[in-house]
This record gives sequence, structure tokens and C-alpha cells, in this order.
Amino acid sequence: MVLFFVVIVAVAIGIYVGVIYFQRSFRKQINEYQTQLEELSSNTLGNELNKIEKLHLTGESLREFEELKKSHKKLTNREMPEISEMILDLNDLNERYKFMQERSELLEVGSKLQHVKEETRQLEEAVNEMKEKSEEHQKAVTELKDKYRDIRKTLLAKNFSFGPSIDKLEENLSKLEEDFDKYAKLTESGDFVTSDKPLNQLKEDTASMERDLEVIPRIYKNLKNVFPDQLSELRQGVAQMQDEGFAFDKDILGQLKDLAEQCSLNNKNLKELRVDNAKVLDEDIANKIDAIYETLEGEYKAKIFVQKKISTFGKFIEHAEKQEKNLLLDLDRLKQNYTLNHDEIESAQGLADRLKGIRSWYDQFIKDAGTKAILYSSIAQRIEIDMQALTDIEKKQKEINDSVASLWKEEREAQNAVKNFDLEIHKMKREIEKLNLPGLSDDYLDYFFKVSDEIEKLDKDLNRVQINMDEITKSLINTQSDLDILGEKTDELISSSILTEEILQYSNRYRNRYPDVAAAYNQAVQLFEKEYEYVKALDTISHAVDKVQEGASKKIMEEYSKNHPPMFSK
Repeated sequence: MVLFFVVIVAVAIGIYVGVIYFQRSFRKQINEYQTQLEELSSNTLGNELNKIEKLHLTGESLREFEELKKSHKKLTNREMPEISEMILDLNDLNERYKFMQERSELLEVGSKLQHVKEETRQLEEAVNEMKEKSEEHQKAVTELKDKYRDIRKTLLAKNFSFGPSIDKLEENLSKLEEDFDKYAKLTESGDFVTSDKPLNQLKEDTASMERDLEVIPRIYKNLKNVFPDQLSELRQGVAQMQDEGFAFDKDILGQLKDLAEQCSLNNKNLKELRVDNAKVLDEDIANKIDAIYETLEGEYKAKIFVQKKISTFGKFIEHAEKQEKNLLLDLDRLKQNYTLNHDEIESAQGLADRLKGIRSWYDQFIKDAGTKAILYSSIAQRIEIDMQALTDIEKKQKEINDSVASLWKEEREAQNAVKNFDLEIHKMKREIEKLNLPGLSDDYLDYFFKVSDEIEKLDKDLNRVQINMDEITKSLINTQSDLDILGEKTDELISSSILTEEILQYSNRYRNRYPDVAAAYNQAVQLFEKEYEYVKALDTISHAVDKVQEGASKKIMEEYSKNHPPMFSK
């Protein structure tokens, strides 16, 4: 029974705690909603609307204001009081512990409050925009009035700076002032919405006129003073240069006439206030005048260059011609004794032809210099090109000369090489004869006579009336290679024949006791005396002796190599 009462008490306490929790939680939410509603009710939106109402708006601005005022009245007289009543009901429900109903109405109040907040924000933005627009138009009236006053002062004080544009400028200013008066009246009436379009047009037209006032004086100054002076100076300069013998590759006087016509055309552009066209044409005229100045200056500089370089250029031609003459004489002499394989004569003749062309042009220029007008820029360019050509010609002359200058030296070197070849092959022959061999193999003899014939042919080629050093050089390389191989064959023949005789003699101590040695001995003698295969004979007897006494033949060979180094192998 006691346990039952304890459970009942615990449940009662739990319910009580839950009720207190929900009651306090909901009361906190209700208080927050009450605070938010009071903040919305106490904002300054109503005061701002009253201030705008005093501006005495008209037209579209008034219609927009009436809509704002209507929306604000709806919020303050209906929606906010309705939310306030709902908050009172929520307090009553909270006191009576009707939490389920209270929870539902809390959600509804929160939604309505959020809606009122958004409506209030939009109203504030619209009111601020209307205030800003009012201030903008009031400020614009003041600024535009000041600008037109300044423009009028500028036109009166500096009308001489605008030349033929002054009438159109004054006409446009009068039109701007008329449009401004209409706009100012519209603004004073309080219709700021309708005033936007004429304000934007006024700003655009005013900015355009201010740009014109800035650009026109510079263009008119060019047309009135700068360009006429420059054109006059250029006409006089061209006439003077022509008297001094200058020629031009363009009709500069015709260009100056065209520029004068373009100046007249630009005066018309200014008169009709086609400022953008006038600006483009002004830049074009200035660029063309600058280009003519550059042309005249370039011709003067070119004349100075020509006068400075022409003497050096003539001496350069003479020097190249002298070298060319000597080169052709040397080649003509050399071709009597040597075959020229690299088109040296043709190349030299080509250089001579190029020199003739340069000489011909130079002589013609010297002839014309005192009698005809000269386009000095073209002459200067030709001199620069031909100076480089002369440099290239002399470089090529040297290359040809260097290539043939070594022919005599190469011939001497080839003769010495052939002489050494002959000494070498005769030395080989003597060394072989000293051996008193029974004979020589066909293979060795064929190679020996092949090399001997090559040496003999080289000697004949070197003793011809006209020598082809390219072919001789190739033959020298091949013969040297063949002679090296013959040297190796000769060293092998000498060493193998001597070693065969020594090992045959050494094998006598084993011949009677070992049939294999006796057989190898007889075979080696046959190879040595009848077939002249000294290497095979050495291999045969060495192999047999090494079977009886391992390393015997190797020892004999090493002793021989130690005392008899190769005579002809490299």
C-alpha cells in the first residue's frame, strides 16, 4: 500500500514539473512575440509618411504615396491589433494550461508576425526610395542650374575658341535651358516619378555638351593655327628640297593639297557640331602631317648617310674587285696542276658577277648624282644592302682562297706519305726474305701485291700533270688502312714461322716416345714446307706438345714476344 502511494506521488510530481516547464516555455515565447510587436508598432514609418505628405506630391508620385499610406494604415489599424488580441488569448490559454491549443496559436502568431515584418520592411524601402528620389531631383535642379550658368559664361567669355561651332553651341544651350525649365516645373509639382526620364535625358545632353566644350577648342586651334602653319612650312620645305636635288617616292605636294581640303571639311564638321567626326578627322590630319614631316626628315638623314658612306662604299667595291681579280688568277693557275672539285671557279665567277652588278649601280649613281633628283632613302637602303653584300662576298672569297691554298701543302704531305708507304712495304719484304722461308701463301702474296699496286698507283697519280687531291686523299686513307692490315699479316707470318721452327725443334724430345707428337710433327712440317701455312703449322705442333707437357708452347711464345715486339702492327 505504501508503495502504491509513493508511485502516485511520483507521478503527480512528474506531471506538475511537466506543466510548469511547458507553461514557462510558452510564456517566454509569448513575451518574445509581444516585444517584437511593440517594436514594430513603435517604428518611425508613420512619421516618415507624414513628412513625405508635406511635399505636396502630384501625378504618379502621389499615386505611389497613396498606395504606401494605405498599406501602412492596414498594418497599424488591422493586422497589428489582431496580433495583439491573439497574444492576450495566448496568455489566457497559458494560465489555464491549454497547451495543445496554445501551441497551435503560437505558430499562427509567429507566421502573422513574420508577414508584418516583411510588409514593414518593404514599406520602409519604398519610403526611403521616395525620399532619396525627392532629394536627388532637388539636388539635380541645383546642379544643372549651376552647370548651365557655367556653360553660358564659357560661351560668352571664350566664344572665339569655338570658331564656327559657337552658333550651334548657343542654340543647343538654349534648348537645354528650355528642357530644364520644363523639368524644374515638373519637379516643383512633386511628380518625382515622372521626372526621372527628362532628368536622365538632361544629364546625358549636358554631359555631351560639356565634352564638346572640352574638345572643340583644341580641334579649332589646329584648324585655325597649327595645321595651316604646318602645311605652309611643309610646302616651302618640299620646294626647297626639290631645288636641292631631293626626289620623293610619293606626291607630297598632292598630299598637302588633300590635307588642306580635309581641314576645310573639318571646319564644316565643327559648324554642324559633328564633334565625333571632327575629332576623328583631326587625328587623321595630324597623323598624316606627322608622317610627311618624318618623310622629309628621313630624306635629309638619308642624304647625310649617303654623303658620309659613298666614298667608303666605292673603296669597298675596289677592294673586293682587287681580291676577286687575284682569286680568279690564282684559280686559273691552280687548275693547271690540280683538279678543283668544289666548284671553286664557278663560285668565284658568281662573286665576280655580283660585283659587276654592284659596280654598275654605283657608277650609275655617281653619274646621276649631279644631274638628277635623288631619292636618298632608296640610295641609303641600297648602300646598306650592298655593303653587307660586299662583306659576304669578301668572306666567300676568303673561304675559296683558303680551300685551294692548302692544295700544295696537301700534295707535299701526300708525297711524303707515299714515300713512307714504299719504305714500309720494302722493309716488310726484306724482313720476310731474311727468314729464308720455303715460300709464301697465295693469300699473303695477293694482299702484299694489292697494297704494292695501290702505292704505285698513288705515286703515278701524284706525278700527273693535273692532280685530283680529293681522290688522292681518299686513296691515301684506304692505302694506309690496307698497309696496316698487311703489317699485321706480316708480323703474324714472321712470328708464326719462327715459333713453328722453335717448337718443332723442342718437340724432338717427345717425338720418339709419343706417336701423337710424331704425327703432329710430320703434319706441321708438311704445312710449313709445302703449303706455307705457318699459322696452321704452329697451331698443330703447339697443340700436340701441350698435351704432353702442359703450357710448354705458351712459355716459348711468351719468351718470344718478350724479346721480339711487333715490327709493323700499330
